[in-house]
Amino acid sequence: MEHDDKTLMFDTRDLQRFTASKKRTASFIVLAGSQAGLMHKLSHAEMIIGRASEAHIRFEGYGVSRHHAKVDIQPDGSIVLMDLNSTNGTFCNGQTIETHTLQEGDKVQIGAAVLKFTFQDSVEEDFQRRQYELATRDSLTGCFNKKSFLEHLSSEFAYATRHNKVLSLAMMDIDHFKKINDTFGHLAGDHILSGVANLMQVTVRTEDILARYGGEEFALIMRETLTDAGFITAERIRHRVELEEFTFEGQRIPVTISVGIATWEGGEPKTAEALVQAADGLLYQAKRNGRNRTERMSRS
Repeated sequence: MEHDDKTLMFDTRDLQRFTASKKRTASFIVLAGSQAGLMHKLSHAEMIIGRASEAHIRFEGYGVSRHHAKVDIQPDGSIVLMDLNSTNGTFCNGQTIETHTLQEGDKVQIGAAVLKFTFQDSVEEDFQRRQYELATRDSLTGCFNKKSFLEHLSSEFAYATRHNKVLSLAMMDIDHFKKINDTFGHLAGDHILSGVANLMQVTVRTEDILARYGGEEFALIMRETLTDAGFITAERIRHRVELEEFTFEGQRIPVTISVGIATWEGGEPKTAEALVQAADGLLYQAKRNGRNRTERMSRS
């Protein structure tokens, strides 16, 4: 039988790519907790798990010590999990452990987080990554969705209160969005939502957490950011949206946003939910005061 050389070359390259994809690396997949669905690759010979900012795998919340446990990759390739004298213990398959050689499928519990130990090839890693994106991101804007936002806010609020660090939250809403939908149609509205989200994403810091809170409302979590600094960020976003020339099917659509910023600096607000309520109240104050403006908490 005769073979086409080009076909043979293509098949060989396919085989090489497939072979490369079958190289499996060790990972933890979070099954339960605020990071459910997230994959942590074990990419270092030694990795610390805990709530310390320098931990390689970081979890906030009750029951997690600063340096809770560590993972060691041994010279023979085996992977050992060690408890670091944590306050509440490290569990594997329901049993408290001090040292344990991890096996495929082992389930590790640290605080409220449950992790599955597994080996994955690049195809499986890509699938897991896409599943996590689908579970945590808004499909239209690419921002975090509301569920993920609430989990992040809970974690960030716990971090701020535990370490006495400031935390600012901005709630942002597109002005007269219903009128945009009614005048130009819902496809135009989707175009505006996507465009505004993109402007926000390229304006904020990489460590900030931007989410679509619902409808035309967005939320921005700013770690270790005082009210004045948060106000500057919000004004930069608001001004950039105001100046942007949004067009849809040849029609220019003027767009502005209103913003409310609340900050935890110790004391009030006492909960993450109260912080959202405070920022939302300031957002509606911005609406009442004429829209296309930013309102912040008054200094006591």
